[in-house]
Amino acid sequence: MTRSVVGLALVSGLALVPSLEAGADVRRLALVAGANRGAPERVPLRYAIADAERFAGVMTRLGGLAPDDCATLKDPTRRSFLDALALVRSRAEGARQEGSRVEVILYYSGHADEEGLMLGREALSYRELREAMQGMAAEVGITVLDACASGVITRLKGGRLRPAFLTDDSMRMQGHAFLTSSSENEAAQESERLQGSFFTHALVSGLRGAADASGDGRVTLGEAYQFAFQETLAQTTTTQGGAQHPAYDIRMSGTGDVVMTDVRQASAGLVLGPEFDGRFFVRDAKRRLVAELYKPAGRRAEIAVEAGTYEVQYEEEKKLYSGEIVLAEGERREVVRQDLGPASRTPTRLRGPDPLTDPKPFALAGRTRLEGSFGGGVSSLEGAFFTYSAGLVHWLRESVALEGVVTNADLNSSGSIPGPPYTVVDSSFGLSFGVRYYPPPFLGRRFRPFLRGTLGPVALHKTDHDVGGDEVAYTDGTVSTWLGFGLDSHLGRNFALVVRGGWDFRTEEEPRWTYGLTLGFSFGRARPR
Repeated sequence: MTRSVVGLALVSGLALVPSLEAGADVRRLALVAGANRGAPERVPLRYAIADAERFAGVMTRLGGLAPDDCATLKDPTRRSFLDALALVRSRAEGARQEGSRVEVILYYSGHADEEGLMLGREALSYRELREAMQGMAAEVGITVLDACASGVITRLKGGRLRPAFLTDDSMRMQGHAFLTSSSENEAAQESERLQGSFFTHALVSGLRGAADASGDGRVTLGEAYQFAFQETLAQTTTTQGGAQHPAYDIRMSGTGDVVMTDVRQASAGLVLGPEFDGRFFVRDAKRRLVAELYKPAGRRAEIAVEAGTYEVQYEEEKKLYSGEIVLAEGERREVVRQDLGPASRTPTRLRGPDPLTDPKPFALAGRTRLEGSFGGGVSSLEGAFFTYSAGLVHWLRESVALEGVVTNADLNSSGSIPGPPYTVVDSSFGLSFGVRYYPPPFLGRRFRPFLRGTLGPVALHKTDHDVGGDEVAYTDGTVSTWLGFGLDSHLGRNFALVVRGGWDFRTEEEPRWTYGLTLGFSFGRARPR
């Protein structure tokens, strides 16, 4: 989200590809969840579920994860998510009792905020998630969080923003690591061009072999993270949502790094030779972007794919080359320049908050606004009149606010006044309390329409005119019920311009149409949704 506004991975001990650890009986278990829907006020995501499926696919094909040991959830509730975690925990305990080395992977793509994951209308806090992963009966546990503000999870025990971590030759490690695709104050973004999130796209590309900096055919967690960090940062620097900065918190004992995937296990592969120095794009027969990477000169790279037909595009110094390559089962094909010919020369969507729904500038829940208004109205008896008001509005949640307002009205008696005797209302002073309801954003969070209702007493300053021309001034009272609508236009984080209109119903009087223009100043910290 948020998609609340994002995360890379939370790791509770790190994992080895089972086939790579000689003499060890390794069981790798996974829970993979994608959630396009978040809280009602969040814009639904398009590709969270697809991202989850892509991650599960690369791990079952290249990461030593048996399909039967990979549980996939689509738009889970809090209950179904916790039930799936409990099932993984039970399987992990059973495998440990059988003497296996157990490795647990948890991947989540969807909405989140500063407090935790948004599972529809419910939430799962980062602390709960972290404790659940650390409580697994496993030497290794990896959780990938691709969601807004997920960097908070790295701060719970002193995590900090870093670019990458080191590796060495040993693979025997235990402990935990928590990694996120964005910092605690950033939104994660998804792209129409990628048909997925920037981070998961980079991570999956890396796991397919793009991150294999050593060229040994294996992708370690360090290599995958470093590749995803660099690619995510590079591709989001110029987007509307701004740069994403992956972060992590590593608590490991032992030496070495964790092997995530073995590219050599793939059914087919594309080999990019050392002569290429530019960016490659690999698309399958359905035009889906399978992998993307920058390959520097002097280094070979192999991209693990399935047998089939692929379009390979190569971008070098603003020139684009393209070619179709068909791979048979078990074939590893080296791409050469003769395969590629000249080719001719796409928008991003914020994961969760977009520029108009960003929870940082325009969130309302928990904030208070001081408002000053100038307006007027029309009464069939009193004619046109002007009003001045001041009030406070406090948001209980994004959709509901309480308000109190003091209103003064000056009346000019230009209406249809009968002959004497008659009574004129010269001015009024009212104190009212009410509620505003904001429907889910459909114009973006910068522009928020609302419905409004208030109720309160009104003091009326009146003048009686009798047949002799005498005038008697006095004060009377009534009750005002105001029903109407309005539109908040956010000028920034703290200032808003509000227009409103509605009907003022008073005891023993005809309804009066009123309108107003308000300038508001908001203060206080927005409460995470």
